[in-house]
Amino acid sequence: MTRRDPSSHAAAGVTVAAIADAALAVIRATGVDGLTMRAVAERLHVRAPSLYHHVRNKSELLDLVARNAFDQFAADNTAYGELKTVDEWIDLTRSGSLDLRAFYADHPGLAGLMLSKATPDRDLGEGSRAELVRAQIDALVRIGVPEPDARHLFEVTARWSLAAVVAEPADGRDLFADGLELMLYGVRARLLELLS
Repeated sequence: MTRRDPSSHAAAGVTVAAIADAALAVIRATGVDGLTMRAVAERLHVRAPSLYHHVRNKSELLDLVARNAFDQFAADNTAYGELKTVDEWIDLTRSGSLDLRAFYADHPGLAGLMLSKATPDRDLGEGSRAELVRAQIDALVRIGVPEPDARHLFEVTARWSLAAVVAEPADGRDLFADGLELMLYGVRARLLELLS
């Protein structure tokens, strides 16, 4: 009987989900700039080659993080599936944006990474990010917003939130919350206009 090298991915039990979780833990501790295959492997108590079965390089690791960073927001997916009005969408988007801001604050550099990977078709992929995007767009369509408009309004909202987090000043002023209110005021007006 051949013994497996304990560093092999099969022996170590390394999964894509475990890699994504470890990568987020590294980002939380050292920021996106500190994310390396070696740092993720150390967190998983394996050697870096054990990760290559799932991710070939840092670029793929960053893509994996971008796809799966939002597992903790699964409850928002359900809530978007149940809402029935524009005001409910606005309220959930407000609270979700504030939660995301806190999540990004705990993961330095992640908002910039997500902004760089923001594409109009990001809901067509896999992972928790795509599920959250789909839930938000689908909710608008269910309310009666034509799909192209729903996609556009989602993009405006999501990109503004990401850009505002990236540009947030370090002086403690809460410009994000004020800006979010102003932006959502305009989005609500546009939604009501589209539905009238």
